[in-house]
Amino acid sequence: MTRRILPGLLTAITVACTGCTTGLDRLPLPAPGLGGDTYTLTATFTNALNLPAQAKVTLNGAEIGRVESMAARDYTAVVTLRITAAVRLPLGTSAQLRSATPMGDVFVAMKPPSVVEPGAAVLADGAAIGPESTSAASTIEEMLSRAALLVNGGTVGYLTTVVAALSEYVGGRGDRLAALLDETRALLGTLTRRTDQINGVLGSAADLTGTVAAEQAALADAVAAAGPAVEVLAENTDALVTLVDRVHTITTQLARFPSVRGTNDTSMAANINTLAAGLNAAATNPQADLNAVNDMIKIVLKMISGPNGHVAVDIAQLAVPDPANPGGAGGRAPDITDWTAFVGSLQHMLARLGGRLVGVPR
Repeated sequence: MTRRILPGLLTAITVACTGCTTGLDRLPLPAPGLGGDTYTLTATFTNALNLPAQAKVTLNGAEIGRVESMAARDYTAVVTLRITAAVRLPLGTSAQLRSATPMGDVFVAMKPPSVVEPGAAVLADGAAIGPESTSAASTIEEMLSRAALLVNGGTVGYLTTVVAALSEYVGGRGDRLAALLDETRALLGTLTRRTDQINGVLGSAADLTGTVAAEQAALADAVAAAGPAVEVLAENTDALVTLVDRVHTITTQLARFPSVRGTNDTSMAANINTLAAGLNAAATNPQADLNAVNDMIKIVLKMISGPNGHVAVDIAQLAVPDPANPGGAGGRAPDITDWTAFVGSLQHMLARLGGRLVGVPR
């Protein structure tokens, strides 16, 4: 009996030892799975490259499911997702292929709509997410290709050239650049300190705009009411211009009149005033000095006597000629016979001058 048991025991030990030589690295690992109730969704991707089987399905960073299977259909990848029943995704949820690191595995990230109304519809079992709501992350191959293009495409060289040009331009002018930066910082600081004032100005402008908008109807009515008046002014523009021109002409003529302007001390009106003052002094004061009056009478007689015209001659330059050396055919020394003519002429001149001043017709 003992001889029969011994070979069997040796055989069992040998088999056990032989099985131990396989190692733990060759033992199959349990497939990942989800516990509890689940439901399935399908998502169609235009590119599902590098998406492994049993990849994770996440929502806001938390794992909510696994990739169950993948199938090619009409040049697209239809991915079946198994989601935990406790997580209900709202209608409009999109699916994205992402990678936590450049060399990490790709997983499916579910992104719900930005605004979800309470009681909104959810994706039921078997619902499909179309290709318009899916996107694929950049693959490692694409990242390497873009990096190679950045390095070998001349971008780095161009950047180096730009930096060298800036360095050459700023070379020797660092103090100016520093001053510019200081002024810029000072300006930004001033703007920051006056933020309240700027906000107040903007607020006042907004209030003014609101007031104008509120009174828009009144402004429109005022413009409409002013329309006829503007039309009348437009129709009578020529008449108004003519009136202004005539008023200007009259004003210019009045300004030239000596007694109105009162700035020309040698004018005829000033001489007449002096003569009248002298005559008044002679009538009221027997001791009055009439030398100035006698000198003025000579000038007046020269103006109003004889057939020669003397009006255009400056009065200040007129002088009674010496009888021994007459200045012209009309020049002579005054005598007593000229007094009556002088008084009549003076009365006539004063009457005409008074008519011009007060507007009495001649």
